[in-house]
Amino acid sequence: MRLDLSDPGLLLREDVLSDPYPLYDLLRREAPVWRIPGQHSYLVADPGLIRDVVARPQEFSSNLVSVLHRDDGNDLVAYGVTQFGDPTNTLATADPPVHTRHRRLLQRHLSPAAIGELGPNVARIVDEQLSPMLAARHGDFVTGFSDPVPAVAICEVIGLPPSDAPRLVELVAGIGALLDGVTDLEGMGEAALAALDLLTYSEEQLSAARQHLAKDRPGLLAVLVDAIDSGVLTAHEALNLLVLLINAGTETTSSLLATAVRTLAQTPDLQAHLRSHPERIPDAIEDFLRDDGPFQFHYRWTPRDTTLGNMQIPADSRVLLMWAAANRPSPQAPVAGSAEPDSSRGQAPHFAFGRGIHFCIGAHLARLEARIALERLLARTASFSLDTAHPPIRRPSVFLRRHTSLPVVLVSA
Repeated sequence: MRLDLSDPGLLLREDVLSDPYPLYDLLRREAPVWRIPGQHSYLVADPGLIRDVVARPQEFSSNLVSVLHRDDGNDLVAYGVTQFGDPTNTLATADPPVHTRHRRLLQRHLSPAAIGELGPNVARIVDEQLSPMLAARHGDFVTGFSDPVPAVAICEVIGLPPSDAPRLVELVAGIGALLDGVTDLEGMGEAALAALDLLTYSEEQLSAARQHLAKDRPGLLAVLVDAIDSGVLTAHEALNLLVLLINAGTETTSSLLATAVRTLAQTPDLQAHLRSHPERIPDAIEDFLRDDGPFQFHYRWTPRDTTLGNMQIPADSRVLLMWAAANRPSPQAPVAGSAEPDSSRGQAPHFAFGRGIHFCIGAHLARLEARIALERLLARTASFSLDTAHPPIRRPSVFLRRHTSLPVVLVSA
């Protein structure tokens, strides 16, 4: 793969979208802070520089001010989202002290102890989705499992009707086009309409929850509504938090599950090893996250002139923290898909869930869902493999490594 860092459309090349990791390796070697030619967008691939950025939130704001999308010339150009300091920026895209207040509100409800209590419910959801695929002996793992499992789970965590999960999957997928980078201007407008639909849905759910007595309010809806009543949140903040929880609670885990299953389907030795040693599944999940994690980056915004490494970055620039590039293994590191995951690494740090004060608040839930899903899948199958007649399809995106289709063949245990 020949990679030209002077090409402003490099990220949108078909071969780079399909496999961005050679580009990430090149950035790590030659351009730890790479300015996309012709614009003020900077990709940060070096782990140390990423740590520097997240430690300086006043200079590198998390506000989602603008994103990149494809223009008619197949180059990446800016698309405005909000103004810097806009109150729609919530939790993941908010800066302290707003971020601190939002995180403090949700933290104990998404802590390891709180999430651990959800295990039986997650196992039930997994089995409900897995049984039809096992009975049919084949199916699309994305539509039949990796999309519905986290969507139903986050509905139950929030207190939304589980029957709404298919609608939410569709809306979240539509909104994702805003961040894919490959989306043209017309598609960005359609994605904005999907975002408006989800906002309307969320407002209806909050309004319905507010009609109930406090003791009868379900899940995180109760937390949000109680926070409105007590003055901890404004109604606007609660609405944006709900939208964020729905989005974040579906896409990340769906991507992780599909990637894990594809990897296991293509490496039967690893699949057999984990089936015989299910206690090693958590280590394998960390390998999947490190080696092919869902999010490739998250945006930062510079409200004033600053520097990073040897690079001068002017005010009003986009800075892309390339988690997936920072996760690239050293030459000595084991490769995901080996016969045995490296348990000596245990919970070795990686960037798949971000870093710093914005470390993903839902990481414990994502890990729980992935562990239980793989445990149940491996326990209930003798083997599974890719359907050779129908190759997997990934969604083109510079932002998220996500399958849209993953046909598999399953042999019951």
